[in-house]
Amino acid sequence: MIEENVESSMVFYAHSFGEDRREWQLLDDHLQNTGRIAASLGAPLGLSDHAYICGRLHDLGKYTLNFQRRIRGENVKADHATAGAQEIVQLLANSPYRLFGDAYAYCIAGHHTGLPDYGTSIDHEGDSTLLARLKRLLDPYDAYRTELDPSTLPIASMPKIIRTTEKGLFSLSFFIRMLYSILVDADYLETEQFYQPGLERGSATTIPEILETFQKHLQSFQFPETPINKLRDEIMEACRQKAELPQGLFSLTVPTGGGKTLSSMLFALNHAKKHKLERVIYVIPYTSIIEQNARVFREALGEDIILEHHSNFDWEDFSTSGKISKTSENSVGEEADDAIASKLKLASENWDIPIVVTTNVQFFESLFAARSSRSRKVHNMANSVIIFDEAQILPLQYLQPCMLAVAELVQNYKSTAVLCTATQPELQRFIPESLKITEITADPAQLYNAFKRVELVNLGSIEDEELIERLTEHEQVLCIVNTRKHANKLFQLLPKEGRFHLSTLMTPTHRRAAIQTIRERLAQGQTCRLVSTQLIEAGVDLDFPVGFRALAGLDSIIQAGGRVNRNRRCETGHLYVFEPITDAIKRAPGFIQQTGDVARQILRRWQGSDPICLDAIRDYYESLYSIQAKTTFDSAGVLACFEKPNSRELDFDFRKASELFKLIEQDTIGIVVPIDEKSNILVEKLKWAQHPSSLLRSLQSYTVNVYQHEFRLLLESGKINMIDHVPVLFDPYHNYNKDYGLIVPTSSGGDALFFDS
Repeated sequence: MIEENVESSMVFYAHSFGEDRREWQLLDDHLQNTGRIAASLGAPLGLSDHAYICGRLHDLGKYTLNFQRRIRGENVKADHATAGAQEIVQLLANSPYRLFGDAYAYCIAGHHTGLPDYGTSIDHEGDSTLLARLKRLLDPYDAYRTELDPSTLPIASMPKIIRTTEKGLFSLSFFIRMLYSILVDADYLETEQFYQPGLERGSATTIPEILETFQKHLQSFQFPETPINKLRDEIMEACRQKAELPQGLFSLTVPTGGGKTLSSMLFALNHAKKHKLERVIYVIPYTSIIEQNARVFREALGEDIILEHHSNFDWEDFSTSGKISKTSENSVGEEADDAIASKLKLASENWDIPIVVTTNVQFFESLFAARSSRSRKVHNMANSVIIFDEAQILPLQYLQPCMLAVAELVQNYKSTAVLCTATQPELQRFIPESLKITEITADPAQLYNAFKRVELVNLGSIEDEELIERLTEHEQVLCIVNTRKHANKLFQLLPKEGRFHLSTLMTPTHRRAAIQTIRERLAQGQTCRLVSTQLIEAGVDLDFPVGFRALAGLDSIIQAGGRVNRNRRCETGHLYVFEPITDAIKRAPGFIQQTGDVARQILRRWQGSDPICLDAIRDYYESLYSIQAKTTFDSAGVLACFEKPNSRELDFDFRKASELFKLIEQDTIGIVVPIDEKSNILVEKLKWAQHPSSLLRSLQSYTVNVYQHEFRLLLESGKINMIDHVPVLFDPYHNYNKDYGLIVPTSSGGDALFFDS
């Protein structure tokens, strides 16, 4: 029974629940438990004492009478996060550990509202900066000393941090970010245990067990004895052997068709077992191809140890947006399916699961996030093997902060990173000289020569009509262009028999069906002419005898060549590079224009020799990087939020950096497109479902991701229904096309931008 007179009872509580608030948690219990959990999470990284202090002090503001009234249902304001920040700064103000006070204050003050900016001395106490909150007048909270003696707190020593910049300020900010992640996760986990006692998280499956399962899966394949398969086996063996090396930063330079997806996972699991690491994180550039890699891993390892987490279907905001992680479409029974969905939803909050498959957007934006819910997973990026698939696609304007963050994880937080690509960019320049990149394969140049199966021919400028003539000369041909609109036009100009089109505006179900039909026609020798955007260049296993590629970066050209003569059905395939002259492109996007200009120079420079080789690729990246301004690789100014000249040691702008660091791919929204009987039944069930997680997982295969301005046009045109916060396309019969996919209007009442009726 809770006494009515709080002031006389002096019993302080952290949480309560129930209709009549029958269940109460003592505040001291919450703080002790959070401290212990935080210390446990921080222990592998040498941050145990730091984390314990933050956990033990983070809710001191709940010792105020106003908070105790609020928790009993009174409508009063209570700032419970600032008190702990003020207290730790005061406790350490005159000690040799003064800087720790500011570091802890960042974490404690922001454990709900997010990491703050440092601010200035003139900030008003009502502002959100750290300095403003440190001078904010608070209700008395000194009652905490009746339950906690500050002198009993551990004295934490500074962990050994290797500087990744000259001043080392970015490294200090990363230390705070890691500590913040630990505190936030510990607070969430402890509170969750109170509200949902017995809730199971994580996975009992260990990395050694996963490795054993994976090896059995690999042994189940029976491949014919061919030179290519022998090379693939050699790549796998190199990955197995190099996994025994000490932790660090690696590259895996494997030509397209070399089996780098499975080989890189073999390295990761063996390396994680060797060094007792906790998880493997597989980072992929595009949401349009993530499902393929995730499916490969699920088939090999099972569903309940693999989390697929990215910005378009994000478990984080599941309750309000309907975004969820995907799993296999194979039904394992509704009850088991819901159990897996529930487990993966929990894992998406903090990545406490052995295998995570995610995107550049989700990974790097979490590393630079200020918001507590996104930052929560950061400490689980430590003590891991992180594979960056198609590393060349990291955007130039964020290369410096991205690579410095990777360097921090590798040098200071016990992670190993693998840069995995067929066209390895020159990334050594963006990381500290002390951190060297180790190549996994013995002789990448020899591999390129061995896998060479395509001859590149530069056609120069071509008008659409001539291009169509060239395409129709071949019964089986692939054409990749840079924009949807251009792909649309070329598709319409092709003869109808055997023509195909691929676009991100098609649902995954539609795309898979189209790709399967294309594969069958190719295998049977039937007419098959495919026009596609660049989505086909990464991870789509198709094999055309001849291909055409609109001028783009050399990396894209080489990736396109990976879809030509892939299985060496003929001695040499041909890839024709052309510069389009077309009314479908008014102006090429800036980056495509720039990379295309550099690629044109390389093709001329290497005329008469092989431009699809490591030396040409190195030449391309050196040329591309050399023409950039110094600010290009951090054009948003993210690092300036941490590396400030003439400022206090811990003067960091976490919130500003979070706002500045926005990768392009994030600007998308998933729209459900019910295009067959199964999807229509699922949408109908969605209208009445109290727990729609398994329904939404199944509907993922019927979802198209569009940019926000496209979503607004569809919404304003009345083409979207919102069903329990989930966007569903209205009347797919008229608003979705069997060849092009989703029809996006050019204005709220205009004609289709990507479909000509």
